[in-house]
Amino acid sequence: MKYQGIQKGVKGIIFGAKNLILRSSSELLKPKWLWFEVTDRCNSCCTHCNIWRKKPTENPLSAKEIKEVFSDPLFQDLERITISGGEPVLRQDIEEIFIGLNKACPNAKLDLSTNGLLPERVLEVVKTIIEHNIPIEVGVSVDAIGEKHDSIRGVKGNFERVDRLLHELTLIRAQYGNKIKPVIGFTLSNLTLDFFEEVRAYAQKMRADFIVQWYNESSFYDNIGKNLVDKTTNKEKTMKILQSLPSDSLNDLWIKWLRGKPIKFRCFAMYTFCALRCNGDVVPCLTHWDVKVGNVREKSPTQIWHSSEAQKGREIVKKCPGCLNSWGVGWSFSSSFYPNLLFNLRHPNILLKKITGEFYKKN
Repeated sequence: MKYQGIQKGVKGIIFGAKNLILRSSSELLKPKWLWFEVTDRCNSCCTHCNIWRKKPTENPLSAKEIKEVFSDPLFQDLERITISGGEPVLRQDIEEIFIGLNKACPNAKLDLSTNGLLPERVLEVVKTIIEHNIPIEVGVSVDAIGEKHDSIRGVKGNFERVDRLLHELTLIRAQYGNKIKPVIGFTLSNLTLDFFEEVRAYAQKMRADFIVQWYNESSFYDNIGKNLVDKTTNKEKTMKILQSLPSDSLNDLWIKWLRGKPIKFRCFAMYTFCALRCNGDVVPCLTHWDVKVGNVREKSPTQIWHSSEAQKGREIVKKCPGCLNSWGVGWSFSSSFYPNLLFNLRHPNILLKKITGEFYKKN
């Protein structure tokens, strides 16, 4: 443990330097992370987005197609696959999808994002996955407590079901240990600012990881123009929340944006990560959800990755002014040692904890 911080730092520098060199050359990197929309059907009516208003895709990728897609050599080095939607458990074959993903990418960690509206179905899925000896991280959305959460999410009784689900997940965790990791996800916006502390306390009570995600506007959410985060009315309140969170590169970027400074960074979308739509379209990320670079029903992932369309997508990503999407920023920063190096220089106390290993004991 003593040298864990140093080892992680050296590996990060080597990995980041290699990525920067490959990014600027004709040799392409392979994705290490992937965000997968298994369905665009949603049973929620969230104020934050309009996915639930869209007409669902009639013929999403089947479980068999998904396994074949992820068996492509392009995805052999995947470290994490985030399974999201819509609401993933609305698919009756979601267990088969998880099992297929694990067989195709046995070294990749699998995440399930859910709104918790179908707790019994989620528990059924989780138990089946664990029985197949597949570890799983379950992210459950909680934006407030009780009826306040229901109001934001647009469905009466939502919090009651979420609470039941999280209690059951803690019992499963007690039985299976590190096979399951419950995570509470909180969306920070004008609608939720006043509920932050009570949700954080709730997460501590549940002994669940607590992730704060910035409210994002994009074509994926179909919510452009809602303006649910501002730099004026709630600036001080928002800043106080951000400063109360554990210091990391993403939180620093949030604070930078709130102060009106540019947030452009070297994004690695279409280099070390991408997103896959349920209809088979490969796209860079949620911000560039409509930038289709290929469809896995028409070409193999490897062919798409090396295509001229993919290169055009990369050029669009290079011109992006930046975003505050948690996985997009996180995966980009993990792909290059510069952001984390600068962060460590700004926070020498955290750097010291990393070197001694104390940081990793607590995280």
